[in-house]
Amino acid sequence: MIRLAGALMLMALSISAVQAQSTPPSNALSDPSAPSDEAAIRSVSELLVKMSEHRRLLNYQGTFTHQDMIGTESFRLQHWVSEGTEYQRLYYLQGPEREALISKGLDCRMMGEQLIANRADQLATEFSRLEQFYNFRVLGADRIAGRAATVLHIVPRDAFRFGYLFSVDRETGLVLKSILLDDNQRPVEQFQYVQLEVGLSPETFSDAQGAQISHRITAEDVAKCNPAVDDKPASWHLQWLPDGFAFSGQRQIRDDVDMLMYTDGLSTFSIFLDPVGGEVAIEARAQRGATNFYLGGVRRAGQLYQLTVVGEVPASVAERVGQSVEAVTEPQPTG
Repeated sequence: MIRLAGALMLMALSISAVQAQSTPPSNALSDPSAPSDEAAIRSVSELLVKMSEHRRLLNYQGTFTHQDMIGTESFRLQHWVSEGTEYQRLYYLQGPEREALISKGLDCRMMGEQLIANRADQLATEFSRLEQFYNFRVLGADRIAGRAATVLHIVPRDAFRFGYLFSVDRETGLVLKSILLDDNQRPVEQFQYVQLEVGLSPETFSDAQGAQISHRITAEDVAKCNPAVDDKPASWHLQWLPDGFAFSGQRQIRDDVDMLMYTDGLSTFSIFLDPVGGEVAIEARAQRGATNFYLGGVRRAGQLYQLTVVGEVPASVAERVGQSVEAVTEPQPTG
């Protein structure tokens, strides 16, 4: 079930929530005609913006692998646009035959997509701010799934975030390969296309797949379209945030679970707050691939909440953030 949820998230975020490593790939090709670092970074930024914006209009299909500490799984992804609706189908190539399909209007941006779009936008327009926290280097050219790519190396300047490496398709802006290293420079998660076709007609994508569709969902089943983002959480406060991170949105999971989201423009983490029926909250730490989890408890107005921090940040950051969460204190009446 965890794998299915992770795969669905890859679909919902259109494979844009990519991770990368801070060492060059062994098969990176040297490019004697490569432009200067500044020009190359600008070029890759334009590709990332293209990935964020124009990718949504592309009709493409491909096979990719996703690898973490648990193992490796293979998927076939189809993405197409027809009559103003964007479709994505994810088909499992291992285990029981199953697939999932999601559809949404082209004008619909879910909260997660807004966060991911911010990554590309900030890479394109806010280098001066992001360079306080990351060092950007262009490594040159790569070739993934038979396609030319540009490799961007992003190294954190502190211990509060991970490093990234993007292999971005030069033609379309799609991310063809990504690897992420944790704070100890160990590879923990990898995504890579092994086959990709672009420029296909919508008629290429038929519902007749042969597999039983175990999940068929619309955008509204995942999250609201184009949600408004407040300046700060309504009921919660963080006493500590890593430098560069800021509140980026809040939504409710079911009727009583708050989800708070934070990003520095590249890395993200979320905080879930779920009211507990009894008087005991779980305290634990866990890791899955590049994602670290911290579980603890916090009270608001006498109610105990199970707190869970989930994100692509070091374990020490997830724990410190979780321990800094407190309820917003209501002003006391005067007189």
